[in-house]
Amino acid sequence: MTEVELVGNALCLDFANTVNARPVARHDWLGTPEEAVTWAAAAGHPIGDPDGLAAALPDARRLRETVFRVFEALAQGGRAPGPDLGAVLALHGDGIAHGGLAEADGGFRLTWGTPRTVRVLLWEVAASAVELLTHGPLDRLGSCPSCCWVFLDVSKNRRRRWCSMTTCGSRDKSRRYYAGRSS
Repeated sequence: MTEVELVGNALCLDFANTVNARPVARHDWLGTPEEAVTWAAAAGHPIGDPDGLAAALPDARRLRETVFRVFEALAQGGRAPGPDLGAVLALHGDGIAHGGLAEADGGFRLTWGTPRTVRVLLWEVAASAVELLTHGPLDRLGSCPSCCWVFLDVSKNRRRRWCSMTTCGSRDKSRRYYAGRSS
């Protein structure tokens, strides 16, 4: 896997999808500092100061799994784990304490100074998660049955089934087609 796929339609969901499959991942975009820098740049949240990135990767992976558990549970119609919600909220609070407000598009948005560190990326992910949790639309959350990636279904008919049609969707359709022909 050399190409970053961003199919979650929210930063926090794309961050949760930085492993290519669950429960057994074959590729992890948070596996090395270089891969994390590549993923962050592709996601539009570049890390300008990679110093300390290697030491911060365990925190990034913990946040990824926390965000995944929250949104996977909600996508399946369940309840988000309380401790995971608390962890996201605590990180968001830390981000607010270190951030500022800047005018943007007739309103304001949270900002952090430069250089852009991995800590800033984690604050942005937590802010994205809190925004999605508080403003939704949570009824449009989905989970790919093949790879378990989570996504926000922004399709007009609200019938999205897979992370993407080009990967899991086409594989699933092919599998069903050939299973039907052999019976």
